[in-house]
Amino acid sequence: MKKITVSVATLLIAGMSYGQTQCNGLTKDSVQCKNTTKTEVKLCYLHNPNYVKAVTTSATVCGGTTKKGRDCKNKTKDSSGLCHNHRND
Repeated sequence: MKKITVSVATLLIAGMSYGQTQCNGLTKDSVQCKNTTKTEVKLCYLHNPNYVKAVTTSATVCGGTTKKGRDCKNKTKDSSGLCHNHRND
């Protein structure tokens, strides 16, 4: 039973790593990096000099008002500054 369990675990691990390779970069201690990558240059985001971090927008509080006249407390990342309740899509 142990051999079957080990075999299944090995197949699962091999299946998860499909399409990914280990980074070819070296750490400060001259040890190969353990991060995995899918890029053609075989470098992770830490070692790739051409890596550009994706720009994310921070959430802001909605600028709309409720039916009672209070400020809306919902957060939104929409460029209009309004949550899903106050946008006119």
